[in-house]
Amino acid sequence: MHDASSKFDCFPVPDDPCAGEIRSPKMVIHLSLEPRQTVSWRVTARSEIRAQGSRVWMTRVFSPYDYWLQAGDVIRVTRGERIWLSADDDGPAEVTVTSEYVERRRRYGFGPVRWLERVFSFLAPIAR
Repeated sequence: MHDASSKFDCFPVPDDPCAGEIRSPKMVIHLSLEPRQTVSWRVTARSEIRAQGSRVWMTRVFSPYDYWLQAGDVIRVTRGERIWLSADDDGPAEVTVTSEYVERRRRYGFGPVRWLERVFSFLAPIAR
């Protein structure tokens, strides 16, 4: 983490932080980032992003800082954030995104309730 900006929230996460506790189901997504390719992602549930192998560059829509994650570094992102990820080296980089499994609600129609839900989901990150 020696290349991180002056304000950052990267920190190691213990391998088993919930030992002895009942755990909710987790969803893990494995991403392979090719060199010179940037991936954009809108976070749908609170998540932890962990770099595997090569160094990973990350930026967030509401942050003026960039982050460089070394292998094993973890950064937490909140629901509604938009992030960009890229391999920082000449080779591919691996990233895992871990979040609690959230069952999607069924949405009916395209009426005013649906429109208001979309407006609130857009404004929620701004209000923080």
